[in-house]
Amino acid sequence: MQTLKEDVRLNILRAALTEFKSHDYADASMRRISAAAGITTGNIYRYFKNKEELFEALVKPVYEKLLEYLLDLKKELDRSYVNGNDGFKYFGMIEDTVVGLFDAYSAELTILMNRSTGSKYAGVKADMVKLIATILEDAFASGREHVDKLTPEQRQSARMLAGTVVEGVCLILREHEDGETVKRLVNEFICLYHTGLMCGRPE
Repeated sequence: MQTLKEDVRLNILRAALTEFKSHDYADASMRRISAAAGITTGNIYRYFKNKEELFEALVKPVYEKLLEYLLDLKKELDRSYVNGNDGFKYFGMIEDTVVGLFDAYSAELTILMNRSTGSKYAGVKADMVKLIATILEDAFASGREHVDKLTPEQRQSARMLAGTVVEGVCLILREHEDGETVKRLVNEFICLYHTGLMCGRPE
Protein backbone atom coordinates (compact mmCIF):
# COMPACT_ATOMS: atom_id res chain seq x y z
CA MET A 1 0.00 0.00 0.00
CA GLN A 2 1.42 3.37 -1.05
CA THR A 3 1.72 6.12 1.53
CA LEU A 4 -0.35 9.22 0.84
CA LYS A 5 1.78 12.36 0.68
CA GLU A 6 0.72 15.53 2.45
CA ASP A 7 2.26 17.79 -0.21
CA VAL A 8 0.20 16.03 -2.91
CA ARG A 9 -2.95 16.44 -0.82
CA LEU A 10 -2.22 20.16 -0.38
CA ASN A 11 -1.64 20.54 -4.12
CA ILE A 12 -5.02 18.94 -4.76
CA LEU A 13 -6.71 21.29 -2.30
CA ARG A 14 -5.06 24.33 -3.89
CA ALA A 15 -6.13 23.20 -7.37
CA ALA A 16 -9.65 22.49 -6.11
CA LEU A 17 -9.85 25.94 -4.56
CA THR A 18 -9.14 27.50 -7.95
CA GLU A 19 -11.57 25.17 -9.76
CA PHE A 20 -14.45 25.73 -7.36
CA LYS A 21 -13.92 29.49 -7.42
CA SER A 22 -14.33 29.42 -11.21
CA HIS A 23 -17.16 26.87 -11.47
CA ASP A 24 -20.23 25.97 -9.46
CA TYR A 25 -19.91 22.69 -7.60
CA ALA A 26 -22.10 20.92 -10.15
CA ASP A 27 -19.91 22.04 -13.06
CA ALA A 28 -16.50 21.60 -11.42
CA SER A 29 -14.32 18.85 -12.89
CA MET A 30 -12.17 16.38 -11.00
CA ARG A 31 -10.22 15.91 -14.25
CA ARG A 32 -9.31 19.62 -14.37
CA ILE A 33 -8.43 19.59 -10.67
CA SER A 34 -6.11 16.61 -11.04
CA ALA A 35 -4.43 18.17 -14.10
CA ALA A 36 -3.87 21.45 -12.23
CA ALA A 37 -2.47 19.49 -9.26
CA GLY A 38 -0.08 17.64 -11.56
CA ILE A 39 -1.43 14.14 -10.89
CA THR A 40 -3.54 11.62 -12.77
CA THR A 41 -7.31 11.61 -12.38
CA GLY A 42 -7.14 8.14 -10.90
CA ASN A 43 -4.62 9.23 -8.29
CA ILE A 44 -6.84 12.04 -6.97
CA TYR A 45 -9.34 9.45 -5.77
CA ARG A 46 -6.71 7.96 -3.47
CA TYR A 47 -6.86 11.21 -1.52
CA PHE A 48 -10.54 12.12 -1.88
CA LYS A 49 -13.12 9.48 -2.71
CA ASN A 50 -15.29 11.86 -4.73
CA LYS A 51 -15.92 15.51 -5.58
CA GLU A 52 -18.27 15.92 -2.63
CA GLU A 53 -15.58 14.90 -0.15
CA LEU A 54 -13.06 17.25 -1.76
CA PHE A 55 -15.54 20.14 -1.71
CA GLU A 56 -16.34 19.43 1.91
CA ALA A 57 -12.65 19.48 2.85
CA LEU A 58 -12.49 23.04 1.54
CA VAL A 59 -15.71 24.60 2.81
CA LYS A 60 -16.80 22.66 5.91
CA PRO A 61 -14.22 24.19 8.31
CA VAL A 62 -15.06 27.77 7.35
CA TYR A 63 -18.80 27.06 7.33
CA GLU A 64 -18.61 25.66 10.86
CA LYS A 65 -16.54 28.65 12.00
CA LEU A 66 -18.97 31.15 10.45
CA LEU A 67 -21.93 29.39 12.06
CA GLU A 68 -20.12 29.25 15.40
CA TYR A 69 -19.41 33.00 15.35
CA LEU A 70 -23.00 33.90 14.44
CA LEU A 71 -24.44 31.62 17.13
CA ASP A 72 -22.00 33.06 19.69
CA LEU A 73 -23.17 36.54 18.72
CA LYS A 74 -26.77 35.46 19.20
CA LYS A 75 -25.96 34.05 22.65
CA GLU A 76 -24.25 37.30 23.69
CA LEU A 77 -27.25 39.27 22.47
CA ASP A 78 -29.63 36.99 24.37
CA ARG A 79 -27.61 37.52 27.55
CA SER A 80 -27.61 41.27 27.03
CA TYR A 81 -31.41 41.36 26.86
CA VAL A 82 -31.72 39.35 30.09
CA ASN A 83 -29.41 41.86 31.79
CA GLY A 84 -31.39 44.80 30.46
CA ASN A 85 -28.69 46.01 28.07
CA ASP A 86 -29.11 47.31 24.54
CA GLY A 87 -28.24 44.39 22.30
CA PHE A 88 -27.29 46.59 19.37
CA LYS A 89 -23.98 47.50 20.96
CA TYR A 90 -22.92 43.86 20.70
CA PHE A 91 -22.95 44.05 16.92
CA GLY A 92 -19.38 45.28 17.29
CA MET A 93 -18.52 41.62 17.95
CA ILE A 94 -18.99 41.04 14.23
CA GLU A 95 -15.87 43.02 13.47
CA ASP A 96 -13.78 40.93 15.85
CA THR A 97 -15.12 37.54 14.74
CA VAL A 98 -17.06 37.17 11.50
CA VAL A 99 -15.21 39.87 9.56
CA GLY A 100 -11.86 38.28 10.42
CA LEU A 101 -12.93 35.17 8.52
CA PHE A 102 -13.15 37.17 5.31
CA ASP A 103 -9.45 37.97 5.50
CA ALA A 104 -8.28 34.46 6.28
CA TYR A 105 -10.80 32.50 4.18
CA SER A 106 -12.07 34.80 1.44
CA ALA A 107 -11.69 32.13 -1.28
CA GLU A 108 -13.45 29.44 0.73
CA LEU A 109 -16.27 31.83 1.64
CA THR A 110 -16.63 32.85 -2.01
CA ILE A 111 -17.11 29.19 -2.90
CA LEU A 112 -19.47 28.53 0.01
CA MET A 113 -21.70 31.54 -0.63
CA ASN A 114 -21.55 31.80 -4.42
CA ARG A 115 -20.47 28.46 -5.90
CA SER A 116 -22.18 25.74 -3.84
CA THR A 117 -25.07 25.05 -6.25
CA GLY A 118 -25.51 21.29 -6.56
CA SER A 119 -23.82 20.51 -3.26
CA LYS A 120 -25.29 19.92 0.18
CA TYR A 121 -24.23 23.49 1.01
CA ALA A 122 -26.51 24.98 -1.65
CA GLY A 123 -28.88 26.26 1.04
CA VAL A 124 -26.23 28.06 3.09
CA LYS A 125 -27.23 31.54 1.90
CA ALA A 126 -30.87 30.96 2.82
CA ASP A 127 -29.82 29.54 6.20
CA MET A 128 -27.65 32.60 6.87
CA VAL A 129 -30.55 34.92 5.99
CA LYS A 130 -32.85 33.09 8.44
CA LEU A 131 -30.29 33.17 11.24
CA ILE A 132 -29.44 36.85 10.76
CA ALA A 133 -33.16 37.71 10.51
CA THR A 134 -33.69 35.96 13.86
CA ILE A 135 -30.84 37.96 15.39
CA LEU A 136 -32.33 41.20 14.04
CA GLU A 137 -35.81 40.32 15.27
CA ASP A 138 -34.40 39.74 18.74
CA ALA A 139 -32.60 43.08 18.57
CA PHE A 140 -35.74 44.92 17.44
CA ALA A 141 -37.77 43.31 20.23
CA SER A 142 -35.02 43.52 22.91
CA GLY A 143 -35.18 39.78 23.46
CA ARG A 144 -36.62 36.58 22.00
CA GLU A 145 -39.40 36.53 24.61
CA HIS A 146 -40.77 39.78 23.17
CA VAL A 147 -40.57 38.83 19.50
CA ASP A 148 -44.29 37.97 19.37
CA LYS A 149 -44.96 41.70 19.92
CA LEU A 150 -43.25 42.65 16.66
CA THR A 151 -45.51 43.90 13.91
CA PRO A 152 -45.56 42.11 10.53
CA GLU A 153 -43.77 45.15 9.10
CA GLN A 154 -40.96 44.82 11.65
CA ARG A 155 -40.57 41.12 10.90
CA GLN A 156 -40.47 41.89 7.19
CA SER A 157 -37.85 44.58 7.83
CA ALA A 158 -35.68 42.05 9.66
CA ARG A 159 -35.93 39.57 6.76
CA MET A 160 -35.21 42.25 4.17
CA LEU A 161 -32.22 43.58 6.09
CA ALA A 162 -30.86 40.07 6.60
CA GLY A 163 -31.24 39.28 2.91
CA THR A 164 -29.54 42.51 1.91
CA VAL A 165 -26.63 41.86 4.27
CA VAL A 166 -26.04 38.36 2.90
CA GLU A 167 -26.37 39.45 -0.73
CA GLY A 168 -24.07 42.41 -0.12
CA VAL A 169 -21.41 40.15 1.36
CA CYS A 170 -21.79 37.73 -1.57
CA LEU A 171 -21.31 40.61 -4.02
CA ILE A 172 -18.11 41.69 -2.28
CA LEU A 173 -16.82 38.12 -2.40
CA ARG A 174 -17.63 37.80 -6.10
CA GLU A 175 -15.90 41.01 -7.10
CA HIS A 176 -12.76 40.94 -4.93
CA GLU A 177 -10.19 38.22 -4.30
CA ASP A 178 -7.69 39.87 -1.97
CA GLY A 179 -8.50 38.81 1.59
CA GLU A 180 -7.55 42.12 3.17
CA THR A 181 -9.68 44.06 0.68
CA VAL A 182 -12.62 41.73 1.27
CA LYS A 183 -12.25 42.11 5.03
CA ARG A 184 -12.14 45.91 4.78
CA LEU A 185 -15.19 46.12 2.50
CA VAL A 186 -17.24 43.68 4.57
CA ASN A 187 -16.31 45.58 7.72
CA GLU A 188 -17.38 48.89 6.15
CA PHE A 189 -20.59 47.28 4.91
CA ILE A 190 -21.45 45.85 8.35
CA CYS A 191 -20.58 49.14 10.07
CA LEU A 192 -22.85 51.00 7.65
CA TYR A 193 -25.72 48.67 8.48
CA HIS A 194 -25.01 48.88 12.19
CA THR A 195 -25.11 52.68 12.04
CA GLY A 196 -28.34 52.57 10.06
CA LEU A 197 -29.92 50.15 12.53
CA MET A 198 -28.96 52.35 15.46
CA CYS A 199 -30.46 55.42 13.78
CA GLY A 200 -33.53 53.87 12.20
CA ARG A 201 -34.41 50.82 14.28
CA PRO A 202 -38.15 50.13 14.62
CA GLU A 203 -39.78 51.46 17.76
